Amino acid sequence: MEHEIVKALLDKYWLAETTVEEEKALAAYFRQPDTDPRLEPFRDLFAYFEEEAKITPGEDFESRILERILREEQPSVQQRPVRRLSMSYAAAAAVILCIGIALMYQPKSRVSVAGTSVAATPAAGEIRDTYDDPQQALAAIRHALLTASVRMNQGKNITKKNMDRLSDTWQKTKNL
Repeated sequence: MEHEIVKALLDKYWLAETTVEEEKALAAYFRQPDTDPRLEPFRDLFAYFEEEAKITPGEDFESRILERILREEQPSVQQRPVRRLSMSYAAAAAVILCIGIALMYQPKSRVSVAGTSVAATPAAGEIRDTYDDPQQALAAIRHALLTASVRMNQGKNITKKNMDRLSDTWQKTKNL
């Protein structure tokens, strides 16, 4: 085949407008040893398609599919606790999310002064230190950060333990 004819067929092929006969003609062209060097990159593509067309399922393919379908239709005893467990995790996540949103969007407390509503938080110029001694302030900050760090590490350990349990559960369901 000429380069222009093959090029036109390839253009039709990429637009999914070729007939089965035209696709067979393209495949036959790229099977030839002497193709146009400009079209050489397409040789591997059509060779790949031919190799994939030769792949067939094994003899027991249908029986394995039917067995899998029957197993999915009849949930085993082991699958039911997993579903309840995932629902409890979902419920816990929803509760935590609601609490977080409620805490984020709490309205600021307002104080009524002479009939007008004013925010209770002081303006930037009105803020005063609660400690007169910088060493006391530093000690209070260190204590607060240490407490937060300990609690965060405890939470991180609990989370890791629960994630490991969840991962084990997912592995068990994946193996079913």
